[in-house]
Amino acid sequence: MAWAEKLPSGRYRGVYRDSGGRKRSLGKSYKHKAEAQRAAAAEEERARKRVAADAQGWRRTWGEWADEWLPTRDVEPSTAKADGYRLDRHLRPRWGDVQLGAITRQSIKAWVATMRRKGVSPANVQRIVRLLSVSLAAAVDAEVIESNPAAGLKLKGGEQAGERFLTRDEYAAIRAELPTTDHQLVADVLVYTGMRWGEMAGLHHNRLSLTKGEVHIVEAWQDASGMIKPYPKGKRGRVVPLPASLVARLAEVPVRIGGCPVPHAVGKCRSGLVLTTERGSVLRNSNWAEDWRAACERAGVHARIHDLRHTYASWLLQGGVPLAEVGQLLGHVSPATTARYARLAAKPSDKVLSALDAPDLPHGGKAETLG
Repeated sequence: MAWAEKLPSGRYRGVYRDSGGRKRSLGKSYKHKAEAQRAAAAEEERARKRVAADAQGWRRTWGEWADEWLPTRDVEPSTAKADGYRLDRHLRPRWGDVQLGAITRQSIKAWVATMRRKGVSPANVQRIVRLLSVSLAAAVDAEVIESNPAAGLKLKGGEQAGERFLTRDEYAAIRAELPTTDHQLVADVLVYTGMRWGEMAGLHHNRLSLTKGEVHIVEAWQDASGMIKPYPKGKRGRVVPLPASLVARLAEVPVRIGGCPVPHAVGKCRSGLVLTTERGSVLRNSNWAEDWRAACERAGVHARIHDLRHTYASWLLQGGVPLAEVGQLLGHVSPATTARYARLAAKPSDKVLSALDAPDLPHGGKAETLG
């Protein structure tokens, strides 16, 4: 039976219990008690009818639901591959035999604590829990369960595991140890544009505007599918300026006539790839990484290839470029993604310090009050 509870504000919220006996409250508050109670009763009735369509749905195990849900997901092959590892390594062992109706918020929190004790990084814990939440949200949408116990669960964050920002001297040391000038050019493009590997490997000549000194990032090589997809991660193209020294280097790269040797997921290829292997095929991270690791070892500097993207962001912020603009250049969809670099821009700018400088302030004496 539905009822109403009075809030500190004096308004009322409607409350009811779902089929599992759990207390549920409406997100909206009401001025009158009777109004809140009627709204809760209506929601309770809607929930009852949903469950009636599959009265035993909540008894299905999460593993059974996952087998039905996974084929319906519309995600990139690379995402499916990464999620497949998380499913097999973390979700199925814990939840595969658990009934959907028995998954509670508290049991999820206990699972999170267990993963942390086992050394799973905060970033990975967040990805794993998010995948569970997505699966449960799909179960709610399919009217198998009434609510998602993982929805809105706040987890402790922390810096990305292994995130690294190179100094200019460190980068120069690694660059000097790369085996060829072609290797150096690949590294330069990554560190001076902030492109992801797939965006660099999928860069076509027609996307370069050397006269303007900029590159249009609208495509990306996808290793999992073996194709060029029509947008970078985040599904937003972007324009990135090129330093003059990089423009000069790219101007020396021969323009390949005709299309590239890689199939495109959408549209027709208009030009060749800018950076390729000696045989003209697409650059694969797995192959190039061996030379990169060897160069790092000889230089005595530890860094991943993807750290060149982090380094790009750090150099911009240290040079005074606003955080929001850095996010645009990196192609971040959410400002929260860029926020992890905020500490690099924590030093007050000269303009800020100048605005706060007040040499005529009195020193010592009794403090003055405002009023």
